[in-house]
Amino acid sequence: MSSAAVAPSEPQVVVANGAADGDEDSRTTFGSWQEEAPPPFDPLPTPAGSVAESVHSVHLSHLQPHELRTISRLWITSRDLEPPPPPPHRNLALRGLRWWARWAVPGMGMFVEAWMIFAIGNIMPLLKISFPHCFGGEEPTSCSQSAASSATYVEVCGIILGMLVLGFCADIIGRKWGSRLASSVMLLGGAMLTGCAGGSDSGFLVMFLIALFILGAGVGGEYPVAASSAAERAEGSKQMRRRRGETVLLTFSQQGWGNLSNTIVVTLLLLVQGATGPSVSASQAEVTWRVQFAVGTAIALALVAYRWTLLQAGPPPQQLPCCCPCCSDMKNWLRRWLGANAMSRRCGRRSGMTLRSTWRRRGSNHSHHEYSIIFSFYWPRLLVTCLAWGLSGFAFYGQKLFQAQFIQVISPGASIYTMMQWTLLNNAVALLGYYAAAALIDRPWFGRVRMQAAGFFMLSVLFGLQGALYDVLLGRALGAFQFLYYFSAFWQNLGPNCTTWLVASEVYPTGVRSFCSGVSAAAGKAGALVAAATFSSISPRAAFYASAGAGLLGFLLTVAFLPDTTGLDLHEIDRMNRYLMAGQLAHYHGEGCNPRFLSWWERWRRYDEHYMPDRDYVHKQLQRHPHMPAEPPPSRQTSPRPTPRSSRRWLPGGGSSVGGSPRPGPVYPSMVSLAEGSAC
Repeated sequence: MSSAAVAPSEPQVVVANGAADGDEDSRTTFGSWQEEAPPPFDPLPTPAGSVAESVHSVHLSHLQPHELRTISRLWITSRDLEPPPPPPHRNLALRGLRWWARWAVPGMGMFVEAWMIFAIGNIMPLLKISFPHCFGGEEPTSCSQSAASSATYVEVCGIILGMLVLGFCADIIGRKWGSRLASSVMLLGGAMLTGCAGGSDSGFLVMFLIALFILGAGVGGEYPVAASSAAERAEGSKQMRRRRGETVLLTFSQQGWGNLSNTIVVTLLLLVQGATGPSVSASQAEVTWRVQFAVGTAIALALVAYRWTLLQAGPPPQQLPCCCPCCSDMKNWLRRWLGANAMSRRCGRRSGMTLRSTWRRRGSNHSHHEYSIIFSFYWPRLLVTCLAWGLSGFAFYGQKLFQAQFIQVISPGASIYTMMQWTLLNNAVALLGYYAAAALIDRPWFGRVRMQAAGFFMLSVLFGLQGALYDVLLGRALGAFQFLYYFSAFWQNLGPNCTTWLVASEVYPTGVRSFCSGVSAAAGKAGALVAAATFSSISPRAAFYASAGAGLLGFLLTVAFLPDTTGLDLHEIDRMNRYLMAGQLAHYHGEGCNPRFLSWWERWRRYDEHYMPDRDYVHKQLQRHPHMPAEPPPSRQTSPRPTPRSSRRWLPGGGSSVGGSPRPGPVYPSMVSLAEGSAC
């Protein structure tokens, strides 16, 4: 193949994609963005200190003309769309308020979901007092006891449904509309729980379970939408990208504040009514659980009002680049499914999209082929995020399940008020884990994989000690038992509870990020269901051993299958996905296949053999990448390695190599048509 580059002084002579400038065939659409392809390759001015212009012939000569043409159209616009942060204010109070608002306001959805969900566990003793013949099990019973005991299962089923449905919809209708729907459903469920009533105990139970299911659906939808939005928002500026993990986990820490705040409100309501003794009247119990639901519903109402009136899908129009498409890949809801012409008409003014028009435009391009191709490549990552979250949910639910029994052990005959105080202490200790995780998550020496592995390992050790020394701790060392129990709550957050939420929003491309995060989160709740069904039929010691085993299995899965995205630009994952959808994955040589960011399994499968930063630099020049480094990276020398047992490695696309120099693989006709019509 002849050289694909000429001197910068003669850009019009170069035809790197096989079509002359102005040729009608050179301006085709590519991907489900329906982007207008850039003109044929015009070599950029060679930066100072870069290699000679013959580098193009060296690094592009192995490509066939149709491959070069396809790769030249895999272009990405700038992602630096967020305004720079204001300079630090001299007033420390105002500076702290700005820091808090950057993550607290986006995390209010997690605050509300934690308030509502963890409230169910706090108010169950109060419901047994308000409805002793239904929830309390006193004879004669006034409702179905199996239905009364299934409140947790109904709640979790609603959460799983919301995670799957709203997570899928958020990839089509966008993050803004997804967050609006999730918060609105939470508001509806909270209002129904606050005013829940019935002509009889059975009628109340039916309404309570319906409201609980609706609330769970909204809570479930908040998980993937909030995680995806936080990760993508952290990609909006260079300063935020360096602290993406911290930004996302600080947003997630609102879950801990919601749990803690709900416990504080319940405790204060009992204190104000004088219900601090061993007995609580039915009226005091009803006032307590209804008022705490009302407070949570009021916060949800404020959240819905903010998201429907003030929440913007992107930066103000005057801050958008003057070129179109006018939004970054990370701003999925503005750019994911709209065509270039539609975006051109909206450039410089506020978009007038409605939910119906957004669904019609984006949903028509959301092909099942895209999911099948992506999942055929990302299934190991989906497997580890699902299993890790499921094992985390299993251990976490086990820790919560033993909470009431544990309090009775360390404080026999404790009243509801005393139990709330112990629960408050446990939640405060657990809250510290969120901030410890946020402080360490972006450290290169710790990162995602080491944090999750350390968390699982510590949970295994702590739960194993509580199981092995159960009789000794109960008889002679209640203080040590209390320390081990609370310390496990700390490591749950300085570990899998935070990392599973973060990693599931980082290891997938933008187009399926919310759905894959929802699937992973649903697996976590499925693990909680398994724990609920298992722990009810085994002894406390066996339950501690089961939680320890879950921690050990999670540790092994994390070490073997979880990729470490610490320091990896999410824009690069989207770029790799474009190569994947175009059937050119064998020719992707960027940071997405850097062994530093791959799991042990992916390195064993030799995904890293295609990592060639010098060749990727030329690809970025060909694609007019908006964030080119000042100088080309040094060549990466690779040595031949033995072929692994499985010959199916870099999938799909068929291109493979042995020894670090990939040979072009076949471009399947189905993928070509998909790339030209509906893939990204």
